[in-house]
Amino acid sequence: MGAMRGWPLLVLIAACYQPSAPLGAPCDELSPCPNGQTCTGGFCSAADAGNAQDTSCGIPTHCEGDDLVTCEGRLTCGAGCDDGKGQCRGLVPSNGLSPTLLVGVTGNVVGNKLDFDSSTGRIKQQNMLIRPEGPGVLNGIGFTVIDGMGVFTAVSFDLQGGGTFTITGGNALVLYAATTINFAGTFDVGGNGGSGGPGGNAGGTNNTNLPCRGVFGVAGATGFGAGGGGGGGATAGGNGGPSNGPTPGIGGSMCNTPSTIPLRGGHGGGAGGVNSSGVAVGGRGGGGGGAIAIVAMESIAMTGTIGAPGAGGFSGATGDGGGGGGGGGAILLESPRIRVDGILTANGGGGAGPSNSFGGRGSLTTSNPAVGGVFNGASGGRGGAGMSLPTNGENTTDNLTFNRGGGGGGAVGRIEIRGIEIDVSTMTLTSPAAALTTATVN
Repeated sequence: MGAMRGWPLLVLIAACYQPSAPLGAPCDELSPCPNGQTCTGGFCSAADAGNAQDTSCGIPTHCEGDDLVTCEGRLTCGAGCDDGKGQCRGLVPSNGLSPTLLVGVTGNVVGNKLDFDSSTGRIKQQNMLIRPEGPGVLNGIGFTVIDGMGVFTAVSFDLQGGGTFTITGGNALVLYAATTINFAGTFDVGGNGGSGGPGGNAGGTNNTNLPCRGVFGVAGATGFGAGGGGGGGATAGGNGGPSNGPTPGIGGSMCNTPSTIPLRGGHGGGAGGVNSSGVAVGGRGGGGGGAIAIVAMESIAMTGTIGAPGAGGFSGATGDGGGGGGGGGAILLESPRIRVDGILTANGGGGAGPSNSFGGRGSLTTSNPAVGGVFNGASGGRGGAGMSLPTNGENTTDNLTFNRGGGGGGAVGRIEIRGIEIDVSTMTLTSPAAALTTATVN
């Protein structure tokens, strides 16, 4: 798919923009704040100048465009300048983040093919340890867990090259920079098999119902059963295919608005062919996509791929019904200035076929729906992608007396770009379409 030229464009990032220390950057006697800011409690804050007359030169502190002008010089404000208050504006991050998390952070995370452990705080590059496990600031890089999110903090993140960055650990991943984040590579936070991605939910294996997860399909006699429903997301998941008498699984409900606040991963598909003991004799559901947030106090430049796809549903060899596909996860980019030239996806996974055929994982790089597994001409539901809704599983009667159903497709997840100046004029793709919203500043 070609570049999306019709996307809304708020303001292009000026080519001459030079990053400066933002509000909230760490500071001390050896690392003072720039002119126009003061070091308070270990981090930079706006000088309490108001529009008061500066007695040293006889002119008031004032704004000229995005620059704060004082007697001591000129400061380019990362999030713009408030002339009424005579101070720089600063990003107010969502999801419970605060510039106080940046206090004491001195390191820059630079590298290719890094692995982030969102549960322990460890960062490594192959056999080289970048940051050890543990909370607080270690090796100049901070880590804390907030509301199910593993939050890494640094002065900046420069994630280079065309390699894949991986995530271990069960928490959603947040990269939070005091200045800038540049990303070129691939982040895959999607579900794998029956497991959810980081911050996502697992697929069903029994008769337990969870909010937004696809409902299980009921089994009949040995060799036939109904399919499980697909995981819910920005829409409802697809329904499982029916069988003779047993109830098909209903798709998980629509549970994720276009907002990524709070930051939550996708939901798993329901199991197929659950017997009277509450155990799936058909296939288990696919895991939901995970969740990731890229947050920078100054700017984000992204040329890579970030994907949070749902996994495909499972299918057994006995024909007892296929599992539903997992729903797509969540992706958030948040900064005063954001430029995206890459790919963002949160596609749903495909439902499994009625027998012996798994559903496809959601695509990382296209808006093509994930395919459902196929058995005897009947398929599981397609996953939601782009503007396409997930579809229901089909059923089949083969050489057995009874028919059996495939799993429903998983729904798409959520993608949001929150900024003041957003440039997506050369962005290749988002699937589903990203919600472009205004970030909060003070």
